[in-house]
Amino acid sequence: MLAVAHDHPSAPAVWGEDQAVSYAELATRVRRIAAALDVCSHPKVLVYLPQGAEAYAAMFATLMAGGYYAPVNLSAPPARQRSVIDQFAPDVVVTNAAALDKGGLDARSFAGAAMVDTRRLPPGGMDEAKASHDLAYVIFTSGSTGEPKGVMVGRDGLSRYTDWAIAAMGVTRGDKWSQYPPISFDLSVLDIYGALCAGAALYPFTSETDRMMPARAIRRHGLTIWNSVPSVVGMMMQARQVTPENLASLRLATFCGEPLSPQHLDALFAAKPDLVVHNTYGPTEATVSFTLIKLDAEDYRDHCRATVALGDAIPGMGLHLIGGATGDEGEIAITGPQLARGYWRKPQLTSQAFRPLAINGGETPAYFTGDWAERRGDDVYFVSRMDNQVKVHGYRVELEDVNAAVRAATGRAVCSVVAKGDIHCFLEAAATDIIDEAELVARLRGALETYAIPKFFHQMDSLPRNANDKIDMKALLERVQKDAP
Repeated sequence: MLAVAHDHPSAPAVWGEDQAVSYAELATRVRRIAAALDVCSHPKVLVYLPQGAEAYAAMFATLMAGGYYAPVNLSAPPARQRSVIDQFAPDVVVTNAAALDKGGLDARSFAGAAMVDTRRLPPGGMDEAKASHDLAYVIFTSGSTGEPKGVMVGRDGLSRYTDWAIAAMGVTRGDKWSQYPPISFDLSVLDIYGALCAGAALYPFTSETDRMMPARAIRRHGLTIWNSVPSVVGMMMQARQVTPENLASLRLATFCGEPLSPQHLDALFAAKPDLVVHNTYGPTEATVSFTLIKLDAEDYRDHCRATVALGDAIPGMGLHLIGGATGDEGEIAITGPQLARGYWRKPQLTSQAFRPLAINGGETPAYFTGDWAERRGDDVYFVSRMDNQVKVHGYRVELEDVNAAVRAATGRAVCSVVAKGDIHCFLEAAATDIIDEAELVARLRGALETYAIPKFFHQMDSLPRNANDKIDMKALLERVQKDAP
């Protein structure tokens, strides 16, 4: 990024509402923040800022200062924010008064950490990068105990992924790249490093209007590269935004985080026949993604079943199907240099998910995803999760987290399932004691991320049970799927 700033200082790096931060200006911010972070060797830095130029500068500054960072979603409930802060125990927090106000915390929430105010940086800056730590960042995702778990991503994995992405996407200085995902969601890593290490202009979606009507923002800014979870396309389709006029400037759309459907592609290619679509797959533990299939209007149907094929593993990475009745189905295990270092201060959880995989008479480190997939011809397709962890609109959600929050709020037996991308929550409630759903949702907002709050509530006299007297999730899922439009 600093090399781009040196060669093309006046080029736009990050656009705001009506003006751009140039690469020279971004580099200056990076150097000044890096100097302020120089409080210890390899500082642990909490990025407590909304998406935008200041947050991106803080990330690059952390790497320049030889440290590693954890971004926080300022829209998350304060309890979740504090869980991330307490676990990460940062040496330094990069923030400002506006960010603290937006996130609902104050300086007392970061006891023991040095505070760097992006609006009051000292003069001068760091000239040369410090010796680097092995880690680049820690992204906190939903954990099976209700406590977020931090995925530790290494610098070498980030570097390899960034180099591959820039080449595979053919990124140039003329590209205008969306930055839609929150910075606490690892899909944003592709935007930030892919764009700013290649000299493209990055357009963060910071206004609610743009986030609700993204296709209109694509048209207004003349964006050439789009990156998001597939459900955002579904939102555009519902709002009738997927039109030739809105997508005229796009040359490439890339998706990750949840299954891409043939219906999404139908709409995109009908509006923009010369669009190129990249479907990718990969958990946070594989540094954003590690597969790719390139799709165009002529042959995309050859790679569609209920969902779109996941693609082939990128150079240096491996996709293996383990534990199936045949070699054409099984749990996806991932190998290669993009694998994360494990989970932040959770050695037992790390040893469960990151295990040796026997290959060609030897063993190699692997991450076992819990995703079941099947191979059909030359393509691999996602089938289902093997556990109770799901993705809702690209966000990882533990259904037991949802159940626990609803149980705490109601005192009732609860079971949640996911159908067609939405969470359905079943509660035991006698006909004489119906629960007020609006009141329940209001209480859940203090315990769950917005995307983890069930969209539908179903109240029953009693929940179905299986032979082991456990709530029969399969029966509830079949009921939802049968009734769903």
